Amino acid sequence: MKVVTTHLGAPDNRGRQRPEPIPNSEEIIPCDAVIMAFGFRPSPADWFESQQVAMDSSGRVLAAEKQTFKFQTKNPKIFAGGDMVRGSDLVVTAIWEGREAAEGILDFLEV
Repeated sequence: MKVVTTHLGAPDNRGRQRPEPIPNSEEIIPCDAVIMAFGFRPSPADWFESQQVAMDSSGRVLAAEKQTFKFQTKNPKIFAGGDMVRGSDLVVTAIWEGREAAEGILDFLEV
């Protein structure tokens, strides 16, 4: 996984500070698995298509709650929940779906 360190930039005209990358802070972290949790709108990654992660016309990931492994995508090694699947909703719903997806991952790994 490639990461970069950021810091908050100067406030804009509304006082909001945005993260800015710190030059030369990129780092590659070797890993076997990655769990991404971010955003409130679907933000399909470039690699979804090559990894057979199916999406609907709005860019939401197709991962059903009710199946053998909860919130599993078409790619059996990728799970999704929350806003990436449902679209904008309550944070409690996203938390619940994240937990359900985690249960689906555990069930998948125990098979």
